[in-house]
Amino acid sequence: VLCVHKRTYKALRPLILKDFLKEQKTVNQVATDTGINWRTVDNHIIHLTGRGFLKEVFVSPFVKIYAITERGILALKNGGPL
Repeated sequence: VLCVHKRTYKALRPLILKDFLKEQKTVNQVATDTGINWRTVDNHIIHLTGRGFLKEVFVSPFVKIYAITERGILALKNGGPL
């Protein structure tokens, strides 16, 4: 029997946000780096952008590149809700 442990947003969002501490990234780069499904990463990036923790730095019809904001860095440092 295969048991699948589903991670909660409380576990996933800090992982996703921490990946942006290194550099600006696309959804696909974050998914590859973290091992999280692309669709899941995309949904959480939309949420984190809406909350001001990430920002779009480049947008084209084919790709979006995101970067962490000062607010995102502070949220990681303080361990607050994401």
